[in-house]
Amino acid sequence: PRDMRGLLPSMLNESDFEDFNFSYLFNLPLIFFKGREMKICINEEIEKFKWDKEWIKHINERIFHFVKQLEKYGFSKSGVQSTLSWRMVIGLGASHPQETSMTLHHIYGIPYIPGSAIKGVARHQVTLKFFEEAKCEKWEEISCFGKVLNTSTEKDFKELSFEKFQEKFQEKKAKPSKTLFAFCKFNFTKINEFQKIFGTQENQGDIIFLDAYPVDKINLKIDVMTPHYPDYYSKGIEPADWQSPNPIKFLTVEKTAFQFYLACKKENEALLEKALRWLKESLSHFGIGAKTSIGYGYFDIR
Repeated sequence: PRDMRGLLPSMLNESDFEDFNFSYLFNLPLIFFKGREMKICINEEIEKFKWDKEWIKHINERIFHFVKQLEKYGFSKSGVQSTLSWRMVIGLGASHPQETSMTLHHIYGIPYIPGSAIKGVARHQVTLKFFEEAKCEKWEEISCFGKVLNTSTEKDFKELSFEKFQEKFQEKKAKPSKTLFAFCKFNFTKINEFQKIFGTQENQGDIIFLDAYPVDKINLKIDVMTPHYPDYYSKGIEPADWQSPNPIKFLTVEKTAFQFYLACKKENEALLEKALRWLKESLSHFGIGAKTSIGYGYFDIR
């Protein structure tokens, strides 16, 4: 609406609105008409939004106090603070009027990284790392290896023959090879460690991956992606040169520091150290969030 369009820049520039919940502004994109066609885009003024540094500090102190309190209940904690190498966007495909979104905290309204996303990317990175170590010739076998990690027990490797192993861990048309069978059989200690950290379909993992929050200053940046064949993606029409490119703006977080925390019962401290090392590897070498293949979501881990 025209009145909201005029009000938004003043909200972003007035110091009185530093404690305004950012998620409300983010979910009020610009709406305009090109002929009869309605267009929606993110107001570029939104990247000028400033959070109160003291408020961000208060959030981090509250999270630290919560993690510290876990020690009273028999938990150990560990963590790492790291800064984005460039840009990051979490939740790009989530629901939003513009169809490009960002994960914002439901109370604070600030960009954050859910613990489930952190655990997922670490788990995926270690899965790929182990699969590369197995030196399997067929990429399709990774689905079988995933099934091994999700469901196997020590009994499977001690008692199953290769044929029974193939039968149990076949995934659709893919069958595990003798190479994968040998790797799993002689590296069950690694697999068992993986299962204890991340869990299986039968048991939860021993490591708790907590949400990660910005530490100090949150830097927002508008970015653009340009699908060159919009009718191919939206209507299923074959891609062709006569289709007009469709620039879409989306919001990112740029060069912002985040605090990551892990926790576990004190008797599992050895696993905590291993999990933290795997987490650092995944953040620095694998990235998190959308568009990691073009450099988004990587952290400078020292």
